[in-house]
Amino acid sequence: MSEAKTLAVIAGGVGGSVGAFVGVAVGEGTLGVTLTTLVVAVLVGAAVIASAVIAGDVEFFASADGE
Repeated sequence: MSEAKTLAVIAGGVGGSVGAFVGVAVGEGTLGVTLTTLVVAVLVGAAVIASAVIAGDVEFFASADGE
């Protein structure tokens, strides 16, 4: 698995876990929990990816074939 794919899996796992915890703790009702979980998961996942890119651990290159 490439570095970018590994990072995406880690970011998704961390974001989802934190998002679910915050969503249940903060959200009231099913819709509130769902929306809170989604927003927090996206923000945390993006922060994980951004910190890895800033630290220089992962380099992203755009190409037509997705490699």
